[in-house]
Amino acid sequence: MSKAKKIVAFIGVMGLGAILLGGSQYAMKATNSTEFCVSCHSMSHPQAEWEGSVHFSNRKGIRAECSDCHVPQDTLHYVKAKVIALKDVWHTFVTNKLPDQEAYEAHRLEMAQRVWEEMKANDSMTCRSCHSFDAMVLSDQKESAQKMHKLAQETNQTCIDCHKGVAHFMPDIQLDNVAAGELSKHGAEFTTSDKTLYTLAMTTAQLPQGGEVRLLPYAELHQWKEEGEQVKATIKGWQQEGAESVVYMDLGKRIMVALLPDEAQSKVNIVNTVFDNVTNSNWKEINVEIIAPKTAVTANIMALNQFGDNLNQTHCSGCHAPIGADHYTANQWIGVVNSMKDRTSMSADDVRAVTIYLQRNAKDIAGSSH
Repeated sequence: MSKAKKIVAFIGVMGLGAILLGGSQYAMKATNSTEFCVSCHSMSHPQAEWEGSVHFSNRKGIRAECSDCHVPQDTLHYVKAKVIALKDVWHTFVTNKLPDQEAYEAHRLEMAQRVWEEMKANDSMTCRSCHSFDAMVLSDQKESAQKMHKLAQETNQTCIDCHKGVAHFMPDIQLDNVAAGELSKHGAEFTTSDKTLYTLAMTTAQLPQGGEVRLLPYAELHQWKEEGEQVKATIKGWQQEGAESVVYMDLGKRIMVALLPDEAQSKVNIVNTVFDNVTNSNWKEINVEIIAPKTAVTANIMALNQFGDNLNQTHCSGCHAPIGADHYTANQWIGVVNSMKDRTSMSADDVRAVTIYLQRNAKDIAGSSH
């Protein structure tokens, strides 16, 4: 090949490369536009949600477009996001996966979880392109936001751990009935070799001499024996003087075991009385015999703990990453759960179960495992 032809070929290759590079850059930029993103009919649903959010309209006049949240600028993650986005084109024009609002709702949880996982994997890279802990003036934030941002820094949480649902509606996560159904299968699951039994949920138990008590989830039954379809056992715990209607698991730690009506309070056996400096009051160590249905108790503490953890993971991850039980003390967990419960769909039974689960595994409970 002559020198002139080599030069022409070289120029041709360079020109082709420039065209390909320019074309790819143009395509990348064009597909980053919000107009392109919402051009698919299936995107009209998230578009409407976004347009009603603070990321679309706010007092500071700052708008986060689709790509600002969904396309990281880091080269590797940028290319990865573009490749993954090809599936949207496939589902829109080939499979028609999301033809209407009903189909969109059916797949909302699946799509949300995929985005959450990706954002957690890249440390919420797109969020941090606008927001950073270093730039935050915590003193200007609400007290609750200050606490959560400090906690996030201490526990290495990332933005998406807490800020799900800021631009799009949260998906429905219905798990309680299934989980509770699975838990009930463990009723009467024990053998004569098991030393301790536990109540599965709030349970009404009878006193041998008449009257009844209400046992909380996780209440421990000691020195038990079967009597037909029932179990006769001893409940142990502590009462704070002046508040004898509640039996707690440990001295000074408000992990509820049982609730005693007035007529039952006189039927407990007082073993010891101790003055507690923290609460500045006397506490009575007590025990009382009860009779409960076999189906209401189990020896399978692992199943109970799995149910409690399930509640924590499901409901407490809507606003932030689930916090480990050993992050707070048993008494602190009461205030933490009470301050958050109204933001969840938990029933009163769920709230009791998750509170006691977290308390029993709190940082000030020996071994943080019971």
